[in-house]
Order: sequence, then structure tokens, then C-alpha cells
Amino acid sequence: MTRTTPAAILAFLFIFALGGCGSPTVPDGNADAAADGSGSDDTASNDAMASDSVATDTPATDAPAADTLNDGSSTGCVPARAFDDGATYDRTLYVSTTGDDATGDGTRGRPFASVRVGVSRATPGTRVVLLAGTYRGSVSLSNVSGMPGRPIALVGEGAVVLDAMGMGEVMHVSDPRYFVLENLTLQNASVNGLNIDDGGSIDSPADYVVLRNLRVSNVGTGGNNDCIKLSGVDHFHVLDSDVTGCNAGDAIDMVGCHDGVIRQNHFHDTVGSGGIQAKGGSARVLIHGNRFVNVNGRAINAGGSTGLAFFRPAAAPHEAAEIRVFANVFVRPGNNSGAAIAYVGCDACVFAQNTLIEPRTFVARILQESIDPRFVPSRNGLFVNNLIVFNYADLRAGTFVNVGPNTAPATFVFGSNLWFALDRPGFTGPVYTDGVPAESMSVIQRDPMLLNRAAGDYHVPLSSPARAAGRAVPGGVPGDFDRSCYATPPTVGAFEAR
Repeated sequence: MTRTTPAAILAFLFIFALGGCGSPTVPDGNADAAADGSGSDDTASNDAMASDSVATDTPATDAPAADTLNDGSSTGCVPARAFDDGATYDRTLYVSTTGDDATGDGTRGRPFASVRVGVSRATPGTRVVLLAGTYRGSVSLSNVSGMPGRPIALVGEGAVVLDAMGMGEVMHVSDPRYFVLENLTLQNASVNGLNIDDGGSIDSPADYVVLRNLRVSNVGTGGNNDCIKLSGVDHFHVLDSDVTGCNAGDAIDMVGCHDGVIRQNHFHDTVGSGGIQAKGGSARVLIHGNRFVNVNGRAINAGGSTGLAFFRPAAAPHEAAEIRVFANVFVRPGNNSGAAIAYVGCDACVFAQNTLIEPRTFVARILQESIDPRFVPSRNGLFVNNLIVFNYADLRAGTFVNVGPNTAPATFVFGSNLWFALDRPGFTGPVYTDGVPAESMSVIQRDPMLLNRAAGDYHVPLSSPARAAGRAVPGGVPGDFDRSCYATPPTVGAFEAR
């Protein structure tokens, strides 16, 4: 992995100051021993003012793919496709709640009974189809290995529910490669909902994983339990999924994960937890076009606090680097001392082109929770081209950006945002303290003219002051929430004006 050098960071800031774009960015909590670093168990048993929905325009299905960067972003308007796009499956095995592991042969007429047996019989290029029904108990899989162009896929047909019944994790997958998990509901876990890891082999990650059209709910009993936990997973996609009810954990918690895309998901109605966390050396993750509704903690936790033994790579000098958060919608984030975005020991992380509706407590936080001498301070963050509609009374003591010790706030850039206070007609712009540079080139207290805020439609018309108010972003922008192209200069917020 290429490390971010001081010279590279200076070049990054120089390009940003010139307003350049089109070049890729420079490549490169509390720890829980069982969740962050353990191997696998190879056994298995059988608002009226701001809606929680977002109106979208469906892009054409034949839209051409753009040339893509190594972090899943793109040089055009369509983000990187997942590795299984166009994959070939030459074999299908079936599993059913009425099947039989002893007498079944995996055909539709004689299916297996358990997920474990079905997957254990899979070879590269196999689709394991779970027929409709509820599969009770925990599932543990290991060493599921497909090949480039011929993955192994575990796919639900119809309404398929995996129900842990309050007994452990719903599913634990250890050390997979070229693996697809699709069209499943995972629910009622006492710990993690879905846990995918590298089996504890820190130098050999799980690789090429797609999670698509999953529904994860009712996870955890108050501890560090996450709806989706990824440890040591590289080249992954989390797509088109619905995640809710993650109790005290996160919707997605990444430890030492790299080169991933999290796109077009709905994270909502958490209890006391956060949304997406990337820590433990995680880098080059694109978070694009998602909805975050009523996420009470930190909706995005770019970094965190990880035990040194769980970092991937082991000598990573940061909790996270180059986490890129683009064109998402955040509705009422941060009610539990949180924020829409927390930069926590994060190096060169970007929060751009997002729409924030009624953020609570803080809009952003700059923190450092890992203070070992090897770690760089939280630094070089961007908060640009965002549209923020807020109530001043919802912020803690009028603080927009909360800054903690051992950070480098002077290296951050806040600018080209649109700020509109619902409860302060005379609002003159955010005031930053603790060394955060002043806001620059922003639109202050002009109604963005959201098409229908009460109904959750946050598109803006061509007459909006948000139009053409943005600046170029280093590395480019992978399209808006609808995957339409941004203009030059771009509209601020998650939607290009139309």
C-alpha cells in the first residue's frame, strides 16, 4: 500500500487551492478483541418537516460505465461497477427449509437443508440459491473462494430470512474471496448481524466481496455489536441495502478495510449507534449516494479508536485515510452527541456534495482518539460543496464544528457550502473556533428552494442559489445522488440542479 507522504499532502492542498480536479487523490470506537481480530468458527446451526424517504430519479440502465479510480470513484458520473457485473455462473445449487442435507443433491427438486452444506459444495462459478423461507440459527462459513469472473454467490430467491433468534451472529464469513451475498434479510442477532473478516490473517485480507440488496435489522444487545462488521476486507461493495436497529454498534463498522464502495443504501433509525465507521488503518473507501435518516450517533465516523493489534496493515500511521463521502443525504443526524461527519484520526478525508437536513448537536467533529506516537493527527480534511438546512437551536451552544485535542484543525478546508438557518432569519454564517480556518466562498442564508422538504424531496431547481455555487474537488466527483453528472461548477448538495 502506498503511504501518504508529506510531499503528496502538500501537492494535494496545492491542487485544491487552484481548484483543480480530475486527478486521483494520493493513495494512501473502541477496540473489541472478539469482533475486530478473531478467526472464524466453522460450525453452523440449522417528520413532517423532513421525511425519512428521498425522492430519486432512476438513471438509464444502459448508462455507460466511466473510467474508474482505484478507490471506486470515477472520472465520470457512474461509480465503479462491482466485480461481479457480467460474471458467469455455470452451476446452481439449491437450499430449502424443507430440504435434506443427507439425501439432497442440490437440485431444485432435491435441495439441501442448510446454508453451510450448500456453500460447502460450491465451486467457482456457482450460485447457491436459498429458496423462500425463514432459516433459523447462526450460520458460519469459511474459505469461500471464487475466481475472477467466476465468483461464488449466495442469493435469496423470493423472501428469504436468516433469523439468529437472539443467539449470536446471524452470519459469520471468514476469509472469503470473490464472494457475493444478495437478496437476504438478516435479523435478530445478539451480537453482529453480518460479520466478514480475514480469519485473523492480517497480511492476507478477505478480497472482492459484494453485499447487495440486504436487509439487516434488530442487531445487538447493548455492546459493541454492529449490523455489518467488516475486518480486513479489501475491494468490496455494499449496495442497495437497508440497515436499521443496530443498537449500540454501527450500521457498518470497518476495521482495516481498503478500496471499497458503499453506495445507494438506506441507514436509518438507529438506537444509540452510528452509521458508517472506517478505522484500524482503513483507506480509500467511497461512500456515495446513501440515505442516513435518524442516525443518532456519528453518521460518518472517518477513523476511530482501534487496538494496535487489529490494524491492517499492522504499521498503518493513521486510523483512516482518504475516506471520501460524496452526494449523500443526511436527515437529523447526530442527536446523541454526534455529527454528520467526524474526522477521527483521519488523514486527507473528504466530505463533499452532501445534503444535510436538520443536523443535531454538531455538524462536524475533528477528533483524535488514538494517540500512539506513530499516528498522524486528524488533518487535511475537506468539508466543501455541502448544503446544510438547520435549526440553530439544535446545535450544542451554537457550535458547528467541535474540535478535540491532538488534532490539526488549521489544515482543514471549509468552504463553498450553502448554510440556511430555519430559525434565524438574520444568520450571517458559521463561526469556527479552536483553530479551524474561516469558511470561504460560501452561500449564507439564502433559501436553497428544496423541491419538497416535507416529503423528503431535496432536489433543487435551476433557480436555486445552490446552483453553480460549488468548487472543483481533487479526485473528481462520482456523480450526484441520482448518478447524474454535476455541472461545472457544480451545484452544492447531493443533487445537481435541474
